[in-house]
Amino acid sequence: MLIWLFAISLTTVSAQDKIITIRMDTIECLILSVNAERIIYEQKTDGGLITGKSISISDVLQYFRSEQPESKGEVYCQKHERRQPELRYLFSLQCGAAHTFTDFSDFKNMIVNNRNTAQKADDYIKKLKNGYHVSSEFHYLLTTFLGLGAGYSFFYSESEGKFFTSWSVMNIPIFSTVEIDEKIYTHFAGISALFQQSLGRNKTIRITETISPGVVFFRDEARGMEIQNFGGLYQPSGQAPPQYYDYSNSRTKSSAFGIKGGLSAEYCITPNLSAGLNGNFMWSKLYRLSAKNSEFDMERQKLEKSINISRIDYGITVRYNF
Repeated sequence: MLIWLFAISLTTVSAQDKIITIRMDTIECLILSVNAERIIYEQKTDGGLITGKSISISDVLQYFRSEQPESKGEVYCQKHERRQPELRYLFSLQCGAAHTFTDFSDFKNMIVNNRNTAQKADDYIKKLKNGYHVSSEFHYLLTTFLGLGAGYSFFYSESEGKFFTSWSVMNIPIFSTVEIDEKIYTHFAGISALFQQSLGRNKTIRITETISPGVVFFRDEARGMEIQNFGGLYQPSGQAPPQYYDYSNSRTKSSAFGIKGGLSAEYCITPNLSAGLNGNFMWSKLYRLSAKNSEFDMERQKLEKSINISRIDYGITVRYNF
């Protein structure tokens, strides 16, 4: 009986199955069972004890397992490629700079025609076209390389300027200054498809692509200080009405279809966390516009020429699996 027990223990200890992880670490052990999620194995410790352990299939590149007794003890090699991730939820956060392709040439011509320099107009427009963005996405991973979910992004830019304006009263030109503080807000929300693949010997580099159709909400707010005409009942005969400086506010908004695509390269800090650089492109055009100020109020007015509000985003990204 003692000899039989010794033979069993010797067979257990001497069995040398191997598990090679995605980080190219080798685990010498005795594999007990393999299922869709984990590999269960025994490993001999430094103290000579045998302990039971397990490892997620997603962390295994390949494993070598001894054949069963009925196959005469031959050794074979099996490579397991996992297609269903153990951690199926992926949250992504991105932030950085952004640049819009909106055409402000009509606004520039108006500023220049009022005896302002082109450089002054360009400086104002440059601030409006370059801003900041924040994006977030949530995906459910169907496989290790494909996920479906939803995404949201926000763009913000702001510009301030002081310009000359002119008009005439009784054929006499009058000049004054106009101060403008303008802000642009663009929101995007839509469904999203994600594609990712791991590169490198240790699979620590990850390339991620996203495509997302959705809805874009555009809003432009401007607050200015300009000359206003006094609108009282008393108007001196043959004279221009009294004028004064006052705030003048305006709001322009619209919504349209948009589509957003993204590409990022990340380094896997842990199996759950990765960080890297990303770039996105969002395409959208406005065909109707609602605008309101002190002089008029229009709703969903059809435009003769569409307004391109497409933009590019670039910055850093962080992704977390759970």
